[in-house]
Amino acid sequence: MKKNIIKGALTLGTLFVLLLNIPILFENKITQKIKWAANDAVHAKIGFEKIKLSLFRSFPQLNIELKNLSLSGTGDFDNARLLNADELSVSVNLSSLWSNDGLIISSIKLKHPSINILVNKSGKSSWDLSKPKSSAGGGTASDKKSSVIKLEKIEISGASLSYQNEYSPISLSLINGNFELSGALKGNTGKLRISGQADSIHLESNGSRYLANLKIGLKGDLQSDFDKKSYKILQNQLLINKLPIELQGSFSLADNGTNFDLIFKSPTSSLADLLGFIPEKYQKNLKGIETTGAISFGGFVKGANSGTSLPAFSVDLKITDGRLKYPKLAKEINQIEVNANISKPQGDLDLSRIAIEKADASLAGNPVKASLYISTPVSDPQLKGSVKGVIDFTSLRQAIPMDSVDLKGIADASIDFNGQYSSIDKGQYENFKTDGRITLQNFIYASKTLPQKLEIKSGNISLNSKTVSLTRFSGNFGESDFAAQGTITNYWRYLLRNGVLTAAVTLNSGYFNINQLMVRTNPGTKEPGGAGKSSGIPENLDISLQTTVNKALYDRLSITGITGKVTVKERKVSLEGLNLNMLHGKVLVSGTYSTPNGAAPDFDIKLDIKDFDLPTAYQSSETIRHFLPIAGQSTGAFNSAISLTGKIGADDAPVFTTLNGDGTLSGRNIELTGTGFFNEIAKYFRKDLFKRVKISDFTTSFKMANGNITVAPFSTRLAGQEVTIAGKQSANLNLDYKLDFKVNKEDLSQDVNTYIGFVPGAENIKKYPIVINLGGSFDKPDVKVDLSEAKDLVAKEFTKKAGSAIQDALKKFGLDKLFK
Repeated sequence: MKKNIIKGALTLGTLFVLLLNIPILFENKITQKIKWAANDAVHAKIGFEKIKLSLFRSFPQLNIELKNLSLSGTGDFDNARLLNADELSVSVNLSSLWSNDGLIISSIKLKHPSINILVNKSGKSSWDLSKPKSSAGGGTASDKKSSVIKLEKIEISGASLSYQNEYSPISLSLINGNFELSGALKGNTGKLRISGQADSIHLESNGSRYLANLKIGLKGDLQSDFDKKSYKILQNQLLINKLPIELQGSFSLADNGTNFDLIFKSPTSSLADLLGFIPEKYQKNLKGIETTGAISFGGFVKGANSGTSLPAFSVDLKITDGRLKYPKLAKEINQIEVNANISKPQGDLDLSRIAIEKADASLAGNPVKASLYISTPVSDPQLKGSVKGVIDFTSLRQAIPMDSVDLKGIADASIDFNGQYSSIDKGQYENFKTDGRITLQNFIYASKTLPQKLEIKSGNISLNSKTVSLTRFSGNFGESDFAAQGTITNYWRYLLRNGVLTAAVTLNSGYFNINQLMVRTNPGTKEPGGAGKSSGIPENLDISLQTTVNKALYDRLSITGITGKVTVKERKVSLEGLNLNMLHGKVLVSGTYSTPNGAAPDFDIKLDIKDFDLPTAYQSSETIRHFLPIAGQSTGAFNSAISLTGKIGADDAPVFTTLNGDGTLSGRNIELTGTGFFNEIAKYFRKDLFKRVKISDFTTSFKMANGNITVAPFSTRLAGQEVTIAGKQSANLNLDYKLDFKVNKEDLSQDVNTYIGFVPGAENIKKYPIVINLGGSFDKPDVKVDLSEAKDLVAKEFTKKAGSAIQDALKKFGLDKLFK
């Protein structure tokens, strides 16, 4: 008994060792067999990082894992990557590896494959990989038998698919697909049960998007005949978002394309099921909604997909007596009637026809009727449609949730159009027949996207083929009132192809609060004064506004008598001869304000300023408060002619370090009080001389580079003293000015005059030259008095009286210390 146990253990141990070593002993043989089978079957370059073999994972099958599998094209698609996969796991019958009858594969698992299918302009597919079979008498047949695969199960997880057809052109993409095929694939026939889902599917053709972010689920049976390349759908259910679709029919592969004979329909007939077609991210808006109404949804796909010739298809949708009611809302949308069809015969996609014969509903008691017909959608869309209805938005709010917007008022619309889009492209608007009107009464619109509430008290809009005309269009935007009239052209191209909208409008206003129009260019920034990204003037606008505004408010500026022209074009606002009354004076403005895409807004402006009141300017202008803070304790007026460029920051103020330009500045009746940097000067002058500093009229010029100002020398009288001023200040207000005074002797301090009075010849000096070097900042001025020129003048006069005795006298009276 003991010997039998030992023999059994040895046998099992030997078998275990064999099972461990068979994959190792035959690894080269197995690898060669796999590569032979793959390369015998396809025209492609197959590679993998490493191979892992195991008899334990799927015993008694041999499990083969290929890590980082890749498949690349050859010929017309040389080196084009067709497939990448993290892992391919295959369970193979071990004995079939030594058989010439081919491989018996029980299962295939593919993890995270990325599949790229390309069709070039000549119609050839990158996945046309099969090698042609040679005839028996051709002398080119392989002496090896072709591989035969017997397959029972396929699992694909985390798949992505990209299909790009340059010949049609069509593009299709699938994201995160997980699929399982089970059943039997033996030789050239098979019957499979397919199940799976994909998170997102996109479909585009000729630049138009037909499907976007559709989530699909699939479950059904597929019968295949690989010899004939034909497949029959025995029973199938497709779930598009939440809309169930039954699909049946067949399709087959041919050398020149794919043949389809499919029909589909929704197995249920309620409006709730149709709402399931809406993308999942919007489904939350439908939570708890009550629906009734019958629907009919179905269609077919039949014919060949070969090059630009696509199979015929038809999709029908009918809704009868539909009703929607949102929870917690008093009113509902009812009397929903829809009759729509999309169809195309065999051939080019341009043969498609879209017919929405009826799209009617009662929106909380407001009847709306619409229809739309589209033909030749690819080459030159033929559009025909109409919209008619009266909507009371106050009652509509009781039927449709409008948490993000506030809508009130009444809109009465009737619009008909008929024509080919090429007429719009060519500017032949008379060939695109349009007739319509829209009347607004007490219309109010407010949302988080608008800085203020828009109210249109009354407005008449009429449409013809060429223009939209505004008449008696008046209302308010926040505190601002407006009355406008004018025309808008090229509106169809703007609506259909994002073309340039052109408008010429006359705008009148009694009061306009410009501050309420401003939207922060970069809200939430923690760096005031830094350049923010542009919120952006739309690129596709060409608008001309002739304005007359009685009174306006901008920043703290009160402006009156605004007249001039404002144009908006190519993300830029241009001011042309804009006349303003402000700061108790007048200004003529011209220039531009631009919002380059994704960059900080910039401006290039010219100002001709007459008689601006200095203290009012300080209170009203951020720029003056920054560059001339002492103006806050001043009186007087100034004139200026300025050319200035720069950028606008996130706080809607100029970025001072970006300012460049030049100009002239003249002052009139200016008086400064309480300016701290005169305190140091004052101790050398008559008491209280610099407490109220009058500046006589002057004119100077200046230049600005990156916010640094350089002031050209100019002469004036400061506190009654002759002075020449020149210097500069930086963008962060570091001062570097020089003031050359000629000081009246009687305006010097008593101490200085006492000393000078004992100096022989001093009686001949009427004015003393004193130089003030002003540094530091306006908040903390650094004042240095240079009396060297006064010393030289006293010395010169004293020399005339006492010759070389000047040094002794200076020491005697202590003036040598004063004039150092």
